[in-house]
Amino acid sequence: MALAVANLEASDKLDPNTHFVFQHRVFRLPDARFELNGRDRNPVMRVELGDIDAVIPIDDVASEFGIVPDSADGKLLVTVANSLKYVKDIRPGDSIPSELLDGTASWRVEDHHRELAKNRLMVQVATWLTGDESVILDMAELRRMSTDSGMQTKVRDGISKIAESLGLGSDRRDEVLDMIDRFARELCYIEALRDRYNSARGIAGKLNRVGKLYKDDKHFYEEVRRAGILMRPAIQGFSNLFDQVDAQTSEIMAVLKTYDAMVKYVREIRDELHQRLIIWDQAIKMWNINTDKRNDRIRDAVRETYRFVAFHFPQTHDWV
Repeated sequence: MALAVANLEASDKLDPNTHFVFQHRVFRLPDARFELNGRDRNPVMRVELGDIDAVIPIDDVASEFGIVPDSADGKLLVTVANSLKYVKDIRPGDSIPSELLDGTASWRVEDHHRELAKNRLMVQVATWLTGDESVILDMAELRRMSTDSGMQTKVRDGISKIAESLGLGSDRRDEVLDMIDRFARELCYIEALRDRYNSARGIAGKLNRVGKLYKDDKHFYEEVRRAGILMRPAIQGFSNLFDQVDAQTSEIMAVLKTYDAMVKYVREIRDELHQRLIIWDQAIKMWNINTDKRNDRIRDAVRETYRFVAFHFPQTHDWV
């Protein structure tokens, strides 16, 4: 009871415009939380009722507990359903994801992702100046090019030329640099997601190594093979989205001339990729193991991977 009162007092201090501040007492039950459930990933509310972990579809919460849809709690339940596209779970008192508030991402990226995005755009500026604009995504190559004195001169000249082409005048280079810096802060989330995708795709490579490691174990080898078959279509669709966003942002002048539209587009792709990759986090973590020699963790990872892809990415067949 003391904990419930403390939580209630804490929630009263939160801004209902930015936080999930519920009024109904059902949301103060022990371990009340919202998450996506099942293969279809439908939003549900979980609460502890004695020894029972109750699962209630979010569409039924209002009717089950007499919450009027037009009330503050009723509207907040709609926000919860939309917010679960961006976060794994929500508890009363949590902040509303910034994706819904101002369009920015609610999750963090590493410094090297910011560096990668900024260097990539600067190289595009330099290569645009020479008429051979290119997109380079290799971190080591970008670092080498960004420290090259000749490349730095081309970047400075390119920024001035772009300022003129945009009708700003060459003396307003700082405005162009600011736009590029702000766009890099949007693009760095794509680079972070690309890393997560590469980790997910890397599971297929690890399965191949495990298959060779257990080739003489016919039964387990077959388990590895089946898991690998299910993996292929599960990760195939991601590459198309990355190719698409790379193509759309491959011309620096097009990005700067249609800046607001490009930011909106990158954010849409960012959110779609994030929603699709978020379920892979556990699988990626599970494969952070040694695959150089046989061990029980490999067997567990293979079997869990098969269950994971079979559940989330069921295969259908048309029979003739």
